[in-house]
Amino acid sequence: MNNPRILVAALLLVGAMAANAETKTIKVNLSNPLNVKRTDVPVVVSLRDLPFNVVDAVVKDGDREVPSQIDDLDRNLTNDELAFVVDMEAKGKKTLTVELYSEKQADRNYPRRTYGDMIMRDFKTKKKNKFPGYIHSLSAPEGVDVFHMVHHHGADFESELAAYRVYFDERQTYDLYGKYKKQLELETSQFYPDDEQLAAGYGDDVLWAGQTVGLGALRGWNGEKSTMVSPVKSRGQRMVASGPVRTIVELTDEGWQLSGKTFNLRQNVIIYAGHRDCEIHVFQDTPADGVEFSTGVINLNDKMFSDHKGLVGDWGGNWPNGVKDSIAGKPKIVVGLAVNVPEKYVISEPTTEKDQYLYVLGMKGGKSMTYNMAFTCDKETFGFKSYKEWFSWMKQWKKELDNPVKVDIVE
Repeated sequence: MNNPRILVAALLLVGAMAANAETKTIKVNLSNPLNVKRTDVPVVVSLRDLPFNVVDAVVKDGDREVPSQIDDLDRNLTNDELAFVVDMEAKGKKTLTVELYSEKQADRNYPRRTYGDMIMRDFKTKKKNKFPGYIHSLSAPEGVDVFHMVHHHGADFESELAAYRVYFDERQTYDLYGKYKKQLELETSQFYPDDEQLAAGYGDDVLWAGQTVGLGALRGWNGEKSTMVSPVKSRGQRMVASGPVRTIVELTDEGWQLSGKTFNLRQNVIIYAGHRDCEIHVFQDTPADGVEFSTGVINLNDKMFSDHKGLVGDWGGNWPNGVKDSIAGKPKIVVGLAVNVPEKYVISEPTTEKDQYLYVLGMKGGKSMTYNMAFTCDKETFGFKSYKEWFSWMKQWKKELDNPVKVDIVE
């Protein structure tokens, strides 16, 4: 744009558009109830009840701009939530200022601290970390082998600390990718780092789950044992958001038949910047009172901990590719696993399944529930070195989940 008159006209037009944008300023008061410093605390501000669609926002902690993101969770072209992470001192309080806009004000190139994607396989690409076919969502009737159609067998997602993928089949197991360094890797490794990337310190797959819940997979419960997510009419996966502050993967199971009921289930799996753990939000989109579910961790045959109130985890070694690695003589990778289910959703803690530690859980008359999962591994240069350290972290993690930072929004 070399003509100065055109440049001035364009700047005036942008200025006029910004002046006409609807705006709203809110204050977000935060209070940490625990006497412990907390880093990268997730804060979510609902945008659903505002009189205009929020397409831009600036979050300020004093004079410092806090990276944030705006997400449309249900694809209705109206944004639903503003999310960001903040640090909180022990027993600390702070007030943030949030400016909300109905029109884009500026490009906000915040550092990406989470990432996720879905990729289709093809017959031309030979390198497992070079597939080009990125997609946003996919669903298919049960019986279609989507597991082998989708690269890395389903959506993957990560923070700087940990990475996951979720299998696109009746298991819906989370496969775990442990890291040596705190960094994002999946965009370049596609869950399959090559020799050069491994030599540079990339992580890799660290758990073989088999038919168990692995870490935190939601399964059915038929009154006697854990069941796969089957039969269903169809299942789907969708990338709802991919950073910079959080990545969200949606899992859908339409027409799941369980315990004489048929219903639709939806899960939003969320990983935040600075977190090794994920939130799993479960929604029953059609009524099915009394249906029970199960989740937990695979039995690693070493050390196990349960508080019998929703927290369960273990520590031990396994071969990520199962028997293949044991035959090849590769050493086991030690992992620590943890799942926390709020006690209000816990129905029982069965002891009949020897290859996995489970909780039976249910919505108990509600339409949704939330639980969390986390892991560590001995690849990490920044992680835990013993089961005692891991179990201690688990207990503190539960304490923080049970005592969230209080959020008060003042308009």
